[in-house]
Amino acid sequence: MSIKKITILIILISFTLLFKGCTEPYEIETRDFESVLVVESSLTDELKTQEVKLSRTSTLENTDILIEENATVAVITNDGRQYGFSLDTETGSYLSNDEFKVDKDVEYTLNITTNDGKKYTSAPVTLPQKVEIDKVYAEFYEEEGKRGAQVYVDSKDLTGKAKYFRYEYEETYKIVTLYSITLDAEIVNYNEQTGEYDIILTEKEPEDVCYSSQYSTGIIQTATSDLTENEVFHFPVRFLDEENSLIRDQYSILVKQYVQSLEAYTFYETIKELGSVESLLSQGQPGYVTGNITSVQNPEEEKVLGFFEASPVTTKRTFFNYEDVGLEKPPYFYDLCQVYRLDYRDNTVLDEDRNERKFLREKLMFNDYQVVEGGFPLYYIVQGECSYCTLFSSNVKPDYWED
Repeated sequence: MSIKKITILIILISFTLLFKGCTEPYEIETRDFESVLVVESSLTDELKTQEVKLSRTSTLENTDILIEENATVAVITNDGRQYGFSLDTETGSYLSNDEFKVDKDVEYTLNITTNDGKKYTSAPVTLPQKVEIDKVYAEFYEEEGKRGAQVYVDSKDLTGKAKYFRYEYEETYKIVTLYSITLDAEIVNYNEQTGEYDIILTEKEPEDVCYSSQYSTGIIQTATSDLTENEVFHFPVRFLDEENSLIRDQYSILVKQYVQSLEAYTFYETIKELGSVESLLSQGQPGYVTGNITSVQNPEEEKVLGFFEASPVTTKRTFFNYEDVGLEKPPYFYDLCQVYRLDYRDNTVLDEDRNERKFLREKLMFNDYQVVEGGFPLYYIVQGECSYCTLFSSNVKPDYWED
């Protein structure tokens, strides 16, 4: 069945469920479920620990990733080399026992033996032409009510050999809290009946600047095969809405460009058409797509979902914030940064409502700073996330960071 036919089928099914849903609730169910091995691996020309992901398809009702355990995984080359892989229980992936990189003009084949003795193999793959990223940059974007920062990539292959590209990114963002706190306040000796309590103050170093990172999901691809020039120009890889807190202080994105074969590009484009936008391993699959991996014992009848590829990768990083693209400052990461005033002379400064006092005592971190008025200390109590960014991030500055 062609991609077009599959897409039409999905559209028809969607309309059927839509109209049925107008009259009564409809729960999606999986019928005639078949457990299929799922393989996802892209070896690169980077000297590193390479990765192979193995799992099983799950029903539509089950969103868990079913890791294929106790498999024997190896990559062999046509010049006699062999690289073994072992399951890493933390990531759920099979990682190469030794670091290696894919070499040009060498064929690589993936061999898998599952715990039940079934064997699988991939078609031999070779490394496509490598292409450097020329530029990664952000610009103001506005269309159909959407406003924000759009990150683009430019790339050009002078040889004309590379025509299919896939992108991933790692984004890192700086967090500066709304309040810089130098005192920890602990409520002790709290009396449920009277609402009275004592305060213990401890000096501390401010934890008001942090850095967080996260990785892209989904399939981001483009092709130049239909263009007169073999050039990727102004291709969008990441959009950040004007309300996105990630660009509030300083934002960095590292874009990775993979050159693909036509077969790899077509496979992932079909997966994307079928609606698996996160990853091969992220959910129950909506349909079967033929890749380049087959069963050794039963190649005609047993299905295998996935693709094994070799890809050269290049990277480029850029930094910007909301001002650089002409936007207003986005809101803070937490929108409930309420400040409470507490006078140490008189516990009645706060509302007499005991429920409010109980909320303050149990829900807030009591991160305080001190202001002296008339010789008496006055404390402002704020939520922890509004003054301690280490509660949800790290205050370790990355080596590559530029302020």
